[in-house]
Amino acid sequence: MDDVAPSAMDWSLLPLDALSLIFVRLGAVDILMGAGLVCHSWLVAAKLPEVWRSVDMDKHEVVLRKGDAVLRQMAKAAVDRSDGQLREFAGRLFVTDELIKYIVERYYSSITT
Repeated sequence: MDDVAPSAMDWSLLPLDALSLIFVRLGAVDILMGAGLVCHSWLVAAKLPEVWRSVDMDKHEVVLRKGDAVLRQMAKAAVDRSDGQLREFAGRLFVTDELIKYIVERYYSSITT
C-alpha cells in the first residue's frame, strides 16, 4: 500500500454562497471571534448581510466569560453587518436599553434610506 497523503482541501476556495451557509450555522459569536479572519474569502463571507439575519448570542459559552461591554460591541458589529436584514436577535444578560435602541435605530435607518 502506498503512503500517499490525502490531498489537502483549500477551504479558502469554497464559493461564497457555501461559506455563507456554513457561517449561518456557525453563529455570530464564533464568526466575530475569529472564523471570519481565517483568510480573505472567509472575511468577505463573514461580512455578507444574509449571514447576520439571525443573531443568537444568548447561549454561547463565551457569553459567560466575556465582559458585558465586549458582548455589546460584538452585538453592535453583528447588527452593523446585517445591513438592515436582521430579523432575530437573542441575548439576555448583557443586553441593555441602549443596545436595544441601537438595534432598532439601525433597522429603521436601513429601511428609510
